[in-house]
Amino acid sequence: MSRLLAVSDIHGHGHLLKQLLAVSGYNPDKDRLVLLGDYVNKGPDSWGTLQLVHDLTQKGAIALQGNNERKWLRSMPDSIPASHDEIANVRKFLDQMPLWYTCDSYLFVHAGIRPGIQLDHQTAEDLTEIRQPFFESPVNPEYTIVFGHTSTYRFLVPPWQIWIGAGKMGIDTGAGHGYYVSLIDLTHRLQWYISVHSPSTVRCSVIPGTTGLEDKSIYS
Repeated sequence: MSRLLAVSDIHGHGHLLKQLLAVSGYNPDKDRLVLLGDYVNKGPDSWGTLQLVHDLTQKGAIALQGNNERKWLRSMPDSIPASHDEIANVRKFLDQMPLWYTCDSYLFVHAGIRPGIQLDHQTAEDLTEIRQPFFESPVNPEYTIVFGHTSTYRFLVPPWQIWIGAGKMGIDTGAGHGYYVSLIDLTHRLQWYISVHSPSTVRCSVIPGTTGLEDKSIYS
């Protein structure tokens, strides 16, 4: 494996994820890509984004289930431009998405975990919806937990910036709220991000807490 990459809360902006993967030089034969859920709702193209996520998983990416995928399982929108068979296949795809994934020293999950409960006994609701009890929980000595669901601006950092806590890393940079989609390279501690309102510019910066490179703009 060359690099470990992660992205969360795309919210219908699959076209922006395509740009980030292209600019970052994503190679599915070498890189491990983990998608942390919430591919649908709020953005311009939920259906197309789901098709992209499915294609990425066919090439080896890991796609976790988020709370918005669970909403679709309960009630699929009437406006989906697809046949009955296509919708049935997407339901199966959403239902079979794992709720968490571990790789190296990282635990990936959409929202977080409830403290004091073994991973195998966590509820789907907690893994896809939890907030404060997780944020305030002690450090997990086994993993750094990489999560989405709660946009990083809610942690009082700039909306494009990921959030670093003790043993936790929040990477939802608010695409669903009109801010950014971010792709994180955990191997080299880099972040590529793009504004939902200015899709012509991809920026790359070092993840907070590291040094050596300045932010730069990449024009696509």
